Amino acid sequence: MKKIFGFLSVALLLFGRENAFSQGTFVNLDFEHPITPLTSVNGLVPTTNAIPGWTAYAYGDSLSAIIYNGLSLGAAEVSLQGPGSLEPIIQGSYSVILQGSFDASSSAAVGQVGQIPFGAQSLIFWGFVGLNNVSFNGQILPLTVTASTPNYNIYGADVTTLAGLSGELLFTAPPGFSDLLDNIQFSSSQIPEPSTFAFFALGSLLLGFNRWRR
Repeated sequence: MKKIFGFLSVALLLFGRENAFSQGTFVNLDFEHPITPLTSVNGLVPTTNAIPGWTAYAYGDSLSAIIYNGLSLGAAEVSLQGPGSLEPIIQGSYSVILQGSFDASSSAAVGQVGQIPFGAQSLIFWGFVGLNNVSFNGQILPLTVTASTPNYNIYGADVTTLAGLSGELLFTAPPGFSDLLDNIQFSSSQIPEPSTFAFFALGSLLLGFNRWRR
């Protein structure tokens, strides 16, 4: 038991170090700051309320409203999943799902214009995405899966040469695919070794288990 809590302490320390690093001018990277209450009309809520700071895209246009606590039945759509959702919430209370259209006519995406913090070396986030589904200012950021858990992968991308630059950070689900996103952050460290992030994921799972027991 002492070893378990030792692992947990180090994992939480690692998490704290990452969150203490500046995120440049990007905001709401963990999707935890919607403007509430989110009152849906026909299952939709205004994009600016659901995911402040972000723009949602489908069929070549920005979306003024996105789905809340639901999914598209075939069209390209962006959705915010929150309290009461039947879909997975990876971290905190909210996660985002991108659904490309079933008929191969359109992708779905969320993007935000901002400045990558000076000193940033990596972009890290949790979810399930394709390995070429993230770009900055039109440049694809090749992704590395640094760890996997039963509910999500942890991805990293090298942004060392982009530190200090401004542009749009864009996450895109192509037609026929669905992406799950959460806990996006910039780090002053290089892409973590898989063992390091697996260790952190273990700590997060143990924290959740400890809360469940209480």
